[in-house]
Amino acid sequence: MVRTTTRKLKYLIIHRVLSLDDTPHRIALGVAIGVFVTWTPTIGLQMVLTIAIATLLKANKFVGVPVVWLSNPFTLVPIYYPSHLLGCWITGSQTKGAREILRILRLEEGWYNMLIKTMDMYLTMLLGSIVIGLVLSVITYYITRFAIRKYRMFRKHHPHLIRRPRREKQNSTP
Repeated sequence: MVRTTTRKLKYLIIHRVLSLDDTPHRIALGVAIGVFVTWTPTIGLQMVLTIAIATLLKANKFVGVPVVWLSNPFTLVPIYYPSHLLGCWITGSQTKGAREILRILRLEEGWYNMLIKTMDMYLTMLLGSIVIGLVLSVITYYITRFAIRKYRMFRKHHPHLIRRPRREKQNSTP
């Protein structure tokens, strides 16, 4: 079961993405846009933003959408806390620890102060995430474009070595 799932995942990633009927630039740009949007604190809008930015930049619209699924409730802290720290370092503001964040969210200082402090945290996190997202998306663009070109060259010169996943046998019941 695990081996079949791994084979299907490998086929999906390698064959479907690397051999899309699009230019390596457009595919790599679509993946890079997905990586960039993953690092922005825009949860709930990430798929829409990915498609909108890809449309504006004439990139492949759909390869970036699965990439934004990297940011989910389990990965929020590893993605957004370094962004917050970098944003605080850039702006020279004080980093907020977990206790400070919980105190703000418990409304101990009232709604207005909570809104101001939360907006301050969001802006520093946004600044840090833009920097991290840009760096990671540029790296991703070049790696993806290189991988697509290598894969296509390999497929062109060695078509007999390309494996297709086996189709599952279906139980035929009358």
